[in-house]
Amino acid sequence: MTLRILELRGLQVPESVRLRVEACSDLDQLKAWLERALHVTDAEDLFSAQPE
Repeated sequence: MTLRILELRGLQVPESVRLRVEACSDLDQLKAWLERALHVTDAEDLFSAQPE
């Protein structure tokens, strides 16, 4: 869902981002990324954004 949100928002999703999200099995981390996906302006920021 995280990747889909980024795509629906019109953001380019590099292969490195796609692979990292798909490889993650930590549900808490995936939830955090999902929430960040709603606000980032670049897909790479998914991993560097500070928690709110």
